[in-house]
Amino acid sequence: MDAHDYATALRRRWRSVLACVLLGVAGALLVTALMPRTYTATSQLFVSTGDTRSDTAYQGGLFTEERVKSYTRVVTSPAVLNGVIDTLRLDTTPGRLAGHISAQAPLDTTLVDISVTDPSAARAQAVADATAVQLTRYITTIEGARGNPLVKASVVKGSEPPTTPSSPRPEVNLAIGLFAGVVVGVGGAVLRHATDTVLRTAEEVTERLGLGVLGAVPPPRRRRLRAGPPAGTTRRAEALSLLRTRLCFGVPDGPPHTLLVAGPRRGEGRTRTVLDLAGSVARTGLRVVVVEADLRRPRIAAEWGLARAPGLTDVLTGEVPVQRALRSVGDPPVRVLTAGRSPADPATLLSSPALPRLLRTLAADADLVLVDSPPLLSYADAAAVAPAVEGVLFVVRAGRTRQGEARRALDTLAAVHARVLGAVLTGTRAGRLADWRPPQDEEPSPPRDEPSPPRDEEPSPARRRPERAGPPPPADPEHSVSLPARHGAGAAGHEDRAAAGPRRD
Repeated sequence: MDAHDYATALRRRWRSVLACVLLGVAGALLVTALMPRTYTATSQLFVSTGDTRSDTAYQGGLFTEERVKSYTRVVTSPAVLNGVIDTLRLDTTPGRLAGHISAQAPLDTTLVDISVTDPSAARAQAVADATAVQLTRYITTIEGARGNPLVKASVVKGSEPPTTPSSPRPEVNLAIGLFAGVVVGVGGAVLRHATDTVLRTAEEVTERLGLGVLGAVPPPRRRRLRAGPPAGTTRRAEALSLLRTRLCFGVPDGPPHTLLVAGPRRGEGRTRTVLDLAGSVARTGLRVVVVEADLRRPRIAAEWGLARAPGLTDVLTGEVPVQRALRSVGDPPVRVLTAGRSPADPATLLSSPALPRLLRTLAADADLVLVDSPPLLSYADAAAVAPAVEGVLFVVRAGRTRQGEARRALDTLAAVHARVLGAVLTGTRAGRLADWRPPQDEEPSPPRDEPSPPRDEEPSPARRRPERAGPPPPADPEHSVSLPARHGAGAAGHEDRAAAGPRRD
């Protein structure tokens, strides 16, 4: 992973990192609040030699430095602590009291520092002072056993109880909690990013699958889920218009006249993409036919409120002619061939030679035939339909489709020599697109000094708005995209498209 990957991991999972940091800080605060307060009192002894001669003072100092190292171990001995317990009348034992006392000798000094920790600051200082006194007496006893003591100890520091607790330390605990939260959050984000195979952006689809993304379509609004073709005023409609334009002009070898919309798994938005793309193309004035080849779980009939039969199954078995099974829906109209009755073996029926003949018949009387299909990894139906169409639009659901599933689905299409035109990313955010509504003509408001005419009276001719004259305004050039027409187009409105180029079989 490079710096860009690390930045991407933090940008996508910054909420997880922030949650870990907050949990670390909260844990530090909780530990600080639950920890008991303890105070540390100190007392200091100075150990010197009993020899006052100058010629031997240096040797005596070295002797004393070696001695104080042993005195630090004597501090917690029962010989010293029994005197402390008797002096202060403590209800404890030398072993338990020794757990609260520590002693050390600073380097190159003859000092002995005694530290005592206790929940009470006054008791801690009392124990420290008593321990220093008892250690002084013990040193005098053992060093002066032969008469003249070699060393003597004096208390030089103590008697001042601590004013602030030595534990807990909020600043240290917060720093540790913050550091731990950052390490866990950043490490977890990087690890999840390195092991994550879910496709989320168009860049990942192109990089990992080697497919060009023809469009990134945001999810439909809930109130439009069961509606017909969108009105072209939402971000999704703008994204579909961009997808339609790229299909017309951005596909090598020209746009397809029969297009299969397929994807690896369910819930990726194939059917909704078919319906909305059909409405978007139909608004440009082109003839569109939708074929529901998902015979397993058909949804188009329910989405547009049509009867399920007769449909594709009845046409392929020869029981119903295609013109009888086709139904028109929406404005502008889109012709729909629903799934029909459920066959016993959908894959075998879709693999029959009747399907290519049917698609050629529909394409001869339409500009675009859109074919819906079941998931590629669940059934063999889509792989059976793919060789009969001119192109396949591969649907990837942002945040749901995994790289391994998409690759297996593409391998299935490659095995049947299907022409994959590109991918469409559904369920993504359209941050660069915006909703748009046409401006509405409004009646100019009358001047304030001129009273408005009563509602029950006819306005004067001077105030009456003149009627518009002349031809209607030209169509929006964005919605005037057209696909090359097929031979045999009967409508007069398609004669100019029929002359644009020969039929491509």
